[in-house]
Amino acid sequence: MSDATPEPNPATEPVDREFTCTCCGYAISHEAPRLATDTQATCVNCGDWTVQTADTGIVVEEAREVAAAIAGPVLSERQALAVLLRDCVGFDRQAAADAMDSSASNVDNLQRRGREKVAAARQLVADLDALAVETVES
Repeated sequence: MSDATPEPNPATEPVDREFTCTCCGYAISHEAPRLATDTQATCVNCGDWTVQTADTGIVVEEAREVAAAIAGPVLSERQALAVLLRDCVGFDRQAAADAMDSSASNVDNLQRRGREKVAAARQLVADLDALAVETVES
């Protein structure tokens, strides 16, 4: 194991993004996780505690950037994007398909295969960690 500082997670690093109050339509900038589609805050215009939504197009572009950053030997960029849009952002099948310029069934296949690969990678890491513990205890 290395003592190196881990790389920041591109999916959760905070960004400043404009959100729009769902009550009055006022736009305000908030710091939020990179893939956040909404936030709850007190609107400075209407004064109510409201849900404030981000522009979907901006969130999709952020997801594309994260997918490009995490794609590699385990996940293709399209598999990563499908998993991000469906599992992290919370898009439904059709919204993810529209964002990816694909069919809903293709997004399902990309998401399923991406999830399988992520599960296999997690299992490999768990197995390696268990092996390292056994080696240290021996």
